Formats: sequence, C-alpha cells, structure tokens
Amino acid sequence: MGKKKKRRKALKEKTALKEAPLVQEKPAEKKKKKRRQPVPTKRERPNWPLTALAGAGMVLTGYLVLTFYLGTPPLYCEEGSTCDIVQQSRWGTFLGIPTALFGFMAYAALAFIGFRVRRPGLHWKSAWIVSLVGLGYSIYLNAISLFVIEAACLYCLTSLSIMAAIFGVVFFQRPSGLPNFKYATWAGETIVLALVIVGGMHLYYSGIFDPAVGPEDPYLKGLAEHLTDEGAVFYGAFW
Repeated sequence: MGKKKKRRKALKEKTALKEAPLVQEKPAEKKKKKRRQPVPTKRERPNWPLTALAGAGMVLTGYLVLTFYLGTPPLYCEEGSTCDIVQQSRWGTFLGIPTALFGFMAYAALAFIGFRVRRPGLHWKSAWIVSLVGLGYSIYLNAISLFVIEAACLYCLTSLSIMAAIFGVVFFQRPSGLPNFKYATWAGETIVLALVIVGGMHLYYSGIFDPAVGPEDPYLKGLAEHLTDEGAVFYGAFW
C-alpha cells in the first residue's frame, strides 16, 4: 500500500504541474520609451477667425493706401486734425512707402495663411511670426504717435486692435503634437526677431541710415516758419 500511495502522490504532482499556468520570467527592466506624440493631420477647413480678422485689416489699410496715393485725406482725418498730424509725420512712410501699405501686406499674408495653408505646423508658425512682427510694429507706431507726436490716430488704434486680436487667436490656436517642438524656445527666438526688426525701423526713423529722414533741425524749422509768417518769397535762377 505504501508504494501505491507514493505513485498516486507522484501522479498528482505531475498533473498539478501540467495544469499550473506557466510563469514567465520577468525580463530585465528596460528603459521606458517615450511615447511619440501623434503627428497632426492636415487642416480640413480654412482658419476662418484668422481669415476674417485679416480681411478686416486689409480693408482698413487698403483704404489708407488708396487715400495716400489719391492725395485725399481719409474720413474723419481732416487737415490739421490729430489724425492728419500723425499721417503727415515722418513715421507715416517707410522708405518712401506709406506704412499702411506694409500693414496691408501683413494682413494679406495672414489672410493667405488662414485660407490656404493647411499644414498645422507651417500654418501656426508662419501666422505667429507675421502677427508678432505686425503687432510689435503697430505698438511702436502708436507709442510714437501718443508720446512723441502727442496725437492720436483712430485708424492706427483700430489697426492695433485688429492685429492684437489676430495675435490672440494665433496664440490660443497653437497645435498640440508637433514633434520635437518647444514653445518657450520658439517664442523667445521669434520675440527677439521682432525686436530686431522694429529696432531697425526705429534706427531708420532716427536718421541713422539717412539723415534726411531723421528729426528736423530745430533752427532750420524755426527759420522756415519765420519766413513763412513774414511772407518771404525765394527768387533764384539756374543756368
């Protein structure tokens, strides 16, 4: 009987081993791999908020460009008004071109980006750069008009509001999932770029590159005003 019991016991142990689930050995712990962020797909529709705001900016600046070349003052910008003083100042043009034309080109670029550029990364980055530079330049011009010229321009303030709204839309629309993209680094680099561009324009207006564009000589300005008040007429001859 003792042998039979031993055999039964051995059979039970073998059966238990067969029925028991196989326990796999845990492999050596591997370094956790970072999950790759999904690459954003192509935009299905135009960016209507960006396109609409850029279109409004095009209408505003296009009107100012038209009145500049026609030689007629814009509406509510009569001769001698604060708006006219700003428009006729040396900051009213850049390289002989009305600053409103540069604004029109910036808004046109943003409208094109909003309507046609569908790749999320390219769409957002290009809109960010254009709107950031445009906002910086608009802030600079309005600061000059308020603190240097001491006159306000309704059209300039309206353009600033539109560009600020565009930049706000672009900021809150930043896409998620761009591979190997750091927003903080990108923002810092583009802000420096915008400051360099606006700083270069300020140097131009200061007469660094062309003294004729810079501030007027107070003596010559006073002399011209005095001669005008006296009704002086210049006569000359050329051979």
